[in-house]
Amino acid sequence: MSSKGTILVVDDNPVNLKLLAGALTADGYQVLPVVSGEVALASVAANPPELILLDIFMPGLDGFEVCRRLQARTESRDIPIVFISASDESSERVEGLRLGAVDFITKPFQREELLARVQTHLELRRLRVRLEQQADGLRQINEQLQGELAERKRAEAERDQLIQNLREALANVKSLSGLLPICAGCKKIRDDKGYWNQVETYIQKNSDAKFSHGMCPDCIKKWYPELEQYALANPTIKIPGI
Repeated sequence: MSSKGTILVVDDNPVNLKLLAGALTADGYQVLPVVSGEVALASVAANPPELILLDIFMPGLDGFEVCRRLQARTESRDIPIVFISASDESSERVEGLRLGAVDFITKPFQREELLARVQTHLELRRLRVRLEQQADGLRQINEQLQGELAERKRAEAERDQLIQNLREALANVKSLSGLLPICAGCKKIRDDKGYWNQVETYIQKNSDAKFSHGMCPDCIKKWYPELEQYALANPTIKIPGI
C-alpha cells in the first residue's frame, strides 16, 4: 500500500510525538518523528516532507524560530507548516500566521480534526504544485511559440529581401542604363567583360527588346540609289523608307 504523504512531526514531548505519529501512521501517512528544532531543520534539508506539524514551545530552537528558518530557505519555504500548541492564546496564532504557518492544532488534539486538517493542507499543497507546474508548462510553450514566431518573421523578412534583391537584379538586367562605351567607327558596344559586340547583340542580351531588320532612307540612298530612281519613276509603288 502506497503512502498518502510524508509528514514531519516535531515535538519534544515523547508522549505527544507518539500519539501524533500513531494516528497519522494508522491513516496511511509516512511519519518522520523528531524531538527538537535542530533535528527538524536537518531532516527537512535531507528529506523535505510534504507537511510539517510543529510544536511551538520546545527547548533550544522553539517552533517560531524553526518556522522562520524554514521560510528563509528556498527549498523549504513552500512546505505547509501547522503549529501544535497547548495554548489557546490568539497572540501566538497571529505570530504563527505572520511567520508563514497555514494552521493551528490545539493540544490535546482530536484525531478526526487532526486527520481532516492534514488532508486539507496536503491537498491544497498538491493543487498549488500542479498549478505551478501547469503555469511553468504554459510559460515554456509561450516562449517556444514566441521563438517560432520570431524565427518565422525573420525568415519572411529574409525572403522578402531576397525577392526585392532579385527584382532589382532583374530590373538591372532588363534595362540599359549608365554609360555605354560605343565605337565611333563601327558603332559596336563594349560589354562589362571588355568584349565588343554588335549593338543589336548587346541590346538583346541586356533587355527584352526584339529586332526586325529594315533600312533607313539614308542607307537606301547610299547603298541602293537605283531604288530611289525606281521609286521616283513609279510613284504608285511604295518602297519602305523612301
